Amino acid sequence: MVLAKTRRIAFTSAKPQGDAVHLFTPAGGLGYNTAVDDAVNLGWKLASVVKGNAPSFLLDTYELERRPVAVRNTGFARAFAESIGNHVPKPDIEADSDLGSDLRREAGAYLEAHGRSEFNIPGVTFGARYDHSPIILAEGEGRAPDLPEVYVPNAAPGGRAPHIWLNSQTSLFDRFGFEWTLLRLRPSSSPGTEFVTAARMAGMDLTVVDIKEDQLRAIYREPLVLIRPDQVIAWRGDGDGDAVQIIETVLGHIPAKR
Repeated sequence: MVLAKTRRIAFTSAKPQGDAVHLFTPAGGLGYNTAVDDAVNLGWKLASVVKGNAPSFLLDTYELERRPVAVRNTGFARAFAESIGNHVPKPDIEADSDLGSDLRREAGAYLEAHGRSEFNIPGVTFGARYDHSPIILAEGEGRAPDLPEVYVPNAAPGGRAPHIWLNSQTSLFDRFGFEWTLLRLRPSSSPGTEFVTAARMAGMDLTVVDIKEDQLRAIYREPLVLIRPDQVIAWRGDGDGDAVQIIETVLGHIPAKR
């Protein structure tokens, strides 16, 4: 319904179409980046509802999760645009003199710093979080500042699963399932078999990945980690005694307790 409504507005408006009608400044390319993540977020949820694995409420979480991220990205993009748009060259910058040369070097240094700040933005790309989503079993721990140029891998539920290279040819993400993934990283109080059973009962396509890697254990902190189709961590813990309730929560059957 959201997509259909957007399409209808685009075709009936008398104003220019395409990029001209959305709210993002082109600075940083964040309109496209945000749209791709929107599609990934909505795609797995639509598939789950169509297959009958999840209730229609799961589709409501699309806006609950993505709108705050879009507002965040708009703010970053606006700051990038203002950084360049509000820069006023000083008088005599074109003068054929020592002063003009100094002013050109000064402007060049500013523009170089702007270029780095606009395009070296791993925090924007990887740092978005869904901590307040009703289908995330969040932990409520303190979060690092949300900065465009800084990304600190964090395995707390609600954010992108931290990545490492398992060897020179294999990425951790290469091991993830096409849909849901259960990482088993070290011996725990339970082997995770309850998750496998609960997922099967719910119709969830769950891939179990066993990895013995000290770096992963240090980052993820818990031996069992449930990862969504969009590579966002939905839950982590040491036991699977509540597997049924966890599966029902992440599929939108029941909201997470806050």
